[in-house]
Amino acid sequence: MILARLARELRGAMILDGAALTDAGREPSRSAGHREARGVVLLSSGTTGYSRFVLRSSEAIDAIASTLVEEELAVRSDIVASFLPMSHAYGFEHAFLAPLLVGSCVRALGAFSLDAANGALADGATSLPLVPFTAEVLAAGMLAPPKIRCAVLAGSPLPPSVRARVERAFGIGVVDLYGATELGTIWLDRGDGGRPVRGVEIVLSPMAPKSDASHDDGGNLGEILVRSPGMLEAILSSNGESNGVKITGTVDGFFHTGDLGRIDANGRYAIAGRVKLVFDVGGLKVNPIEVEQALETHPAIRRALVRPIEAGRTLRRVGATIELGRGLPPPSFDDVRRHLASLVPAHAIPRVIDVVETLPCTSSGKLLREQQPMTMPPVTRRPKGLESRARRETFTDALFDKTAYGYDNSSGVAFMRSGRWYRRRMLLRSGLMAGSAHLDVGSGTGLCAAIAAEIVGPTGRVVSLDPSAGMREVARRRGLRETVEGRAEKLPFPDASFDVVSMSYMLRHVDDLLLAFHEARRVLRPGGRIMILEVTRPERLLHRYAFDVAMRWMVPSLGVIASGRPRTFPMMRYWAETVEVAARPERIEEALGRSGFVGTRHLLELGVFSCYRGIAPPV
Repeated sequence: MILARLARELRGAMILDGAALTDAGREPSRSAGHREARGVVLLSSGTTGYSRFVLRSSEAIDAIASTLVEEELAVRSDIVASFLPMSHAYGFEHAFLAPLLVGSCVRALGAFSLDAANGALADGATSLPLVPFTAEVLAAGMLAPPKIRCAVLAGSPLPPSVRARVERAFGIGVVDLYGATELGTIWLDRGDGGRPVRGVEIVLSPMAPKSDASHDDGGNLGEILVRSPGMLEAILSSNGESNGVKITGTVDGFFHTGDLGRIDANGRYAIAGRVKLVFDVGGLKVNPIEVEQALETHPAIRRALVRPIEAGRTLRRVGATIELGRGLPPPSFDDVRRHLASLVPAHAIPRVIDVVETLPCTSSGKLLREQQPMTMPPVTRRPKGLESRARRETFTDALFDKTAYGYDNSSGVAFMRSGRWYRRRMLLRSGLMAGSAHLDVGSGTGLCAAIAAEIVGPTGRVVSLDPSAGMREVARRRGLRETVEGRAEKLPFPDASFDVVSMSYMLRHVDDLLLAFHEARRVLRPGGRIMILEVTRPERLLHRYAFDVAMRWMVPSLGVIASGRPRTFPMMRYWAETVEVAARPERIEEALGRSGFVGTRHLLELGVFSCYRGIAPPV
């Protein structure tokens, strides 16, 4: 099984047997007829995005480990809890090499999960090498204050807002590490910019090609070129032979990372973007060309375009737009993913697949890559001043934090006090029963989750997920045991974790229906159900006019009276404004279908209350 997985993950790169590994790791000694070991072979997705093997010398290994010890990222008293693959440089260096040199205890815990991380902290872990997304999940879901001495984050640049959130939760400053499998650790950022580690030389090339960086500030921006004592010895080719480092993109001994960097007046570095098409997903590289070529081997797909989708401030997903062969029906989402499973690494398989009639090309047939992001927004327009995701998230988080304690009374007016029995009826129709596992996304004060908890009973599980701290606090006071910080587009749960996922009156607050529904489908078990409750604006002109007046003026005013809190008025007014521009039911049904749900249904009651249902098909 292990060999089969290696073959799947490394298809197109190489597979080394024992003899090839032994031969690649040796070199002729000065004594004729003898060969001696000279290093270690690591798995790399590298700056090219292709899986491959990298040979690093014994001297480079020693330099990397001793540098990490010098920087006190490993000390003798550490208990290192690692969710990193030991075959990759980050895991090998930080969860094995440096701890081994200094005499630390290492616990290799496999794939990351919140339960395993909390268990490791409870068992006394003091050092955690993480990536930004897993650090965010852990910071939001820690069961008790940790006793962490050192937390290192690597894999993608660390946004300041994430650093602040993680440091508050961990109670220490975190170290943002920038490095590469080919080079080892390049710099460490302890909150004041990247400081190169001992022996590393950095040059910012002024000849960097066009990238996704927003601007060039007076010559301080360029492609990052690195020369280090931890640099690779060679990349191993498919026949087991080692090739010199010059084939990897080095000039005068400097390695071209493909990243754009910026240096400040104090000589501290920061990542500014990417030069090449390759992009990061959870710290792993995705080469869109590789994925496109694999997609185009599917019999129904004529052409494909792959690009990243921003699912949050620290998380990207892979998206694909496909053009079908003439007269061929579109393949199902599951069919495409199964087709790709043996052709590309698991992290490179698209989470969102969009079908278009024709992909734009030049006259020579070359794909035009400059396109608008592939999304299905839940509204036709955003309120003025809230067009950007960051500003909108800041606004809504503050809005719901301030109105959390009066929310149930004010929203109860809008639903004519029908909220509890209506939610219960729809949950039961969606198949929720005793012993079920239920996730309520955008749970707010936890009303729907609390009703679900009554249904599933003591043998079931209910999770209330919401980005607002104020709303989560009200949900906890309601008696819900699992309240988790998170958003619909990046659910912090493993695949196939729940039987039912519900979303109640929150679609207008997501950025992309496709991504939110894909995430819901991912965490549902085969045959699991999604249930979405929404308010739908009437179609008839007179009914729509009366509805708008009621939602804009009467409902907010009554909400203030019911809650006793004037600040609920702008919250209810914002809600009314987003309802007016919300996607129509047929658009929501389309998004559910394109996200892989089957048996989708839309039930409209009293002309305004909509319930959507769908089933996650068997794998």
